[in-house]
Amino acid sequence: MQEASPFSSLEHGISFARDLWFNNSSIRAWLGAFSAHRHIGTAISRAPTELISDLCQFGAKYRKKFGFEFVTITDARHSHKIMEEVKARCENNLLVELEFAAREEFYFIERRLTKLWERLSQEEFQEETEDLGEIVPDSLEEELMPSNSSDEVFWTGDKATMRSYDLNKTPDENQIE
Repeated sequence: MQEASPFSSLEHGISFARDLWFNNSSIRAWLGAFSAHRHIGTAISRAPTELISDLCQFGAKYRKKFGFEFVTITDARHSHKIMEEVKARCENNLLVELEFAAREEFYFIERRLTKLWERLSQEEFQEETEDLGEIVPDSLEEELMPSNSSDEVFWTGDKATMRSYDLNKTPDENQIE
């Protein structure tokens, strides 16, 4: 993704990542990503006493059957839901579970990309505002607007020369170049 960046939008980056993850990543890459998760372990540490044994049992059954850690987007604080989910997913075959786990993992990828995009956008915004420098009142404003005439508008052009324009005259009468 780094080689393909910068992306024009978050959606463009996520679309590229989705294609890369689902169409161009190896099963080995997926397994590496899955192994970084400890959903069952985290759920066990927060589970009520009556669920701990079942979570340990089904977590071990899942790992033995599929060869990788259980991946879920279910919040680890919801140990009952995780228990139901791991129990049901233990019934899948390997191909179905690989696809399911890959979709769950992509959810985490998408979240990390979103956070990264937001952080980079915030940093870019801060840099742009720092580049603007200090905002001060226009000290030339009084010189540009004479107090004796409300019919004229003065401005400085590209060459910083003073010009006047009478609003009561046509452009030809004002001799605009």
